[in-house]
Amino acid sequence: MQTKLHYIYDPLCGWCYAAESLLETAIASGSGLYELELHAGGLFQRMHIPAGKRDMIRQSDARISQMTGQIFGDAYLKGLLDNPQTIFDSLPPIAAILAAEKLQKNHAPFMLKAIQHAHYRDGKHIVQADVLADIAEAIGLDRHEFAMSYEEVLSGPVQSHIDDTLRLMHHAGANGFPAFVLQKGDRLEKLEHTSCYGQPEAFRDFLLGKLDKPAT
Repeated sequence: MQTKLHYIYDPLCGWCYAAESLLETAIASGSGLYELELHAGGLFQRMHIPAGKRDMIRQSDARISQMTGQIFGDAYLKGLLDNPQTIFDSLPPIAAILAAEKLQKNHAPFMLKAIQHAHYRDGKHIVQADVLADIAEAIGLDRHEFAMSYEEVLSGPVQSHIDDTLRLMHHAGANGFPAFVLQKGDRLEKLEHTSCYGQPEAFRDFLLGKLDKPAT
């Protein structure tokens, strides 16, 4: 029986940044036990965030930092987030992650992490193609090959990927980002991971316990 762990995320979701150590634990623990698949959703579609929403994000980021120790740099907090003209758009970074995976299998998590760090720690404009190319190059991908792959994905496949993610979320009962969904055969189970933020060992034990239980 095929076993998969689906990770549903958005690169501009703060709680997905909070789940960084949980995803790393899932990667480290999964060898031979399940296949890990990443699925991105389009949380933001080329928009400026109103002041009230930016205040809510700032409060959420502070909570994430306290719970997990994740770093939110001044270039993000006092730069990107404070600037009402900052464009938030999930499609370019999602396309970059898909392009990285296309060029190098299993590179999606590495590209996701690098994009999140560029955004939340360094305050980089990850909607810009040249910034995404810089990130791809930093994780060892050929810049020219990445640029071609990125443009190809952005022109079409990225939207199909997001549509597939939304269908998976519907079938799994996942209402937001991030979500971990365990698949055994045709059965999908959304895992309640929220109590494990900042506790990757607890998530590992929780996940391995789920794997030991037979599908029903």
